[in-house]
Amino acid sequence: MNRSYITFAFFGLFLLLCSFTIPSWEGEVLVKREKITLSGTITESQTGQPIAYASIGILNGSEGTISDEKGNFSFSVSQEKLEEMVRISAIGFAAKEVKVSNLWQARTPENKLVIALDAQPVQLAEVDVHVKKWKTKKLGGSAGPVTMVHHNFAMFQRSLHENLGHEMGILIKNGPKTAFLNKLNFCLTMNKYDLVKFRLNVYSVKDNLPYQNLAPKDIYVTVENQKRGWIAVDLEPYNLYVQDDFVVSLEWIDCLPKKDALALTIAGALPGFHTTFHKDASQAKWEKITSFGMGMNVEVQRQN
Repeated sequence: MNRSYITFAFFGLFLLLCSFTIPSWEGEVLVKREKITLSGTITESQTGQPIAYASIGILNGSEGTISDEKGNFSFSVSQEKLEEMVRISAIGFAAKEVKVSNLWQARTPENKLVIALDAQPVQLAEVDVHVKKWKTKKLGGSAGPVTMVHHNFAMFQRSLHENLGHEMGILIKNGPKTAFLNKLNFCLTMNKYDLVKFRLNVYSVKDNLPYQNLAPKDIYVTVENQKRGWIAVDLEPYNLYVQDDFVVSLEWIDCLPKKDALALTIAGALPGFHTTFHKDASQAKWEKITSFGMGMNVEVQRQN
């Protein structure tokens, strides 16, 4: 388990430890890893309009970020990864993959990039909604605000921009039944931001990991005034039907103030009876964490 995702009690001690950096040494020589910064704007290819909150980062890597409301982005990459692929994606657009070296060479004289994505309609899976009887049910985790363990959105050794795109979710055991998603509930235990914006994602499952996003468009969740505790999100307007098991997640995409990463956590439970998932950058691999609870659940109307 990647312990950077999990905060235990004595959070002040954890913050103190995270304030120190440990250099890498080879014998008596400090190894310095030079980095380059990729920055620019993500736009629609047909209109040139910026794409807000698009994901960009090293494919299956830990470097990446989310574009802001004006499509602007910036993140750093080690020069060792010049031949690796950067993936750029957004709901409603065809994803694009480009080598780091090619992006570096495509900079304007102002050291900026313009990355254009082609519009692509979302293909929704067919779901049988001709169900005669429906039953209301709550599925997922119930870890509440009084807990000694937490799921961390922020990795304090990173800049704020490089924390954006961190995503966490929970496996919902729905079985083969059809379900209509009424509401998402999640419990924030620490929140030092005046405003936090998440993207709510719903994924199918393949090989025991989140697979295809089932949401037809971006679903944004905004939390204001450092609010903590249980927060409810109405999902009925999005007309989301699912079949089989699925994953519901929250992706951290924006915040105020925009400064160093601050405490932002969801309630955990250990031991737990659920499977949870973390992705530490916008295009990183999912990490599966078993038997670890999370304060996140959905209320559904389910086939009886």
